[in-house]
This record gives sequence, structure tokens and C-alpha cells, in this order.
Amino acid sequence: MVGIIRALLPPAKDNQDAADFLLEYVSKDSPFVQWVVVRCDTLVEGDVSKYALHESFVSSLAKPDDTSMANVAHFMCELVTDAKAWDAWQGKLPVIVNTASK
Repeated sequence: MVGIIRALLPPAKDNQDAADFLLEYVSKDSPFVQWVVVRCDTLVEGDVSKYALHESFVSSLAKPDDTSMANVAHFMCELVTDAKAWDAWQGKLPVIVNTASK
């Protein structure tokens, strides 16, 4: 199923290829590049709300979790302005999901 989605939705393949490149060729221990790949399920409109961060996806393709674009932006700002947040996620691929509706 994932292969079909990647073939039919080029941005999904491009995003996965970019993440794979960081993992395989740059690595989390690169002295030249520091990175975090922020991943989400279904992007939706909405204000900043409570959200959760996970090491990997926690939902299924059949029932994805919503993630507001505002929450993605908020977390990315946290990564830039909070050294503890950056240190916790540097070189990783956190998944962000809204928790307000749960």
C-alpha cells in the first residue's frame, strides 16, 4: 500500500527520499549539517493547540491522525528557539499529532 501511495503521490516519494538521504548519507552525527525532519499525518487548518510528539507514526493509513499546520509551525519554532527541544530531536524524525480532539 505504501509503495502505491509513493508511486501515485510524487511529493510523498520526494519527502521520503529526502529523509532517507539525511539518514543514510548525512547521518545524525554529521559535523557539518544538523537536522530534524518534522513529520505529520493529515495536515489541517486550525490554531495552535495541544499536540504530542512521537518517535514514529502512531496511526494507520486507514485512520490517520490530524495535525494542524499551526502546530507544525509552533513545534518548528520551538526547535529553533529552545536548545533543549533541539537537543532532544536533533538527527531524528519526530511525528507530531494533535491531541486536543482525543
